[in-house]
Amino acid sequence: MKELIKAFHNQPLRRINGREYILNPLLDHYPETSYALMEDTILELSRITDLSKIDKIVGEEDRGGYIAALMAFRHKKSLAMVKWNPCGLDGHIGVDFRNAYTSGKMYLNGAKKGDKVLIVEDLIDSGGTIIAMISLLKYAGVEICDIITVVDKVDYGGRERILKETGFSVKNILGVACRGGRSKVISVLGIGT
Repeated sequence: MKELIKAFHNQPLRRINGREYILNPLLDHYPETSYALMEDTILELSRITDLSKIDKIVGEEDRGGYIAALMAFRHKKSLAMVKWNPCGLDGHIGVDFRNAYTSGKMYLNGAKKGDKVLIVEDLIDSGGTIIAMISLLKYAGVEICDIITVVDKVDYGGRERILKETGFSVKNILGVACRGGRSKVISVLGIGT
């Protein structure tokens, strides 16, 4: 947990689209993403979910996609990805989405009706990415067993929005406040620091 807290506590913030973006080594690979940080992240994500009930892990191809891939590899599960670009496959389905920094369409690759999945995402800001993923997976007839993230940016209410709009609760490792030019870890596994 030490490496993960270090990666998100007291990190510089950059204002993008009216929101504070956390520069950090886990998601921006700046200055680099150490093995210790990746290991810490995967161990902690593994603790907050029951992997015995799922047969597939679903991630989103952007910053958190490699975290989903590491989880799938570590736990010997198949991997599916939600992508931003269509590949022209027959039956390809897409949904419109808007998150804190961009908007467009998302497409599902590698998940099918009846799959039991775990959604693994990097962080929650506005909740838009996870809401779109849930919509896409439900449309495809996929059973969502759990949703986990590394960080909840608590200032923006994304977790609450996801619950209100979809009925799904999201588990996260860290709660991070984004104000005053630097990030501050304020909770670990739902417990204040």
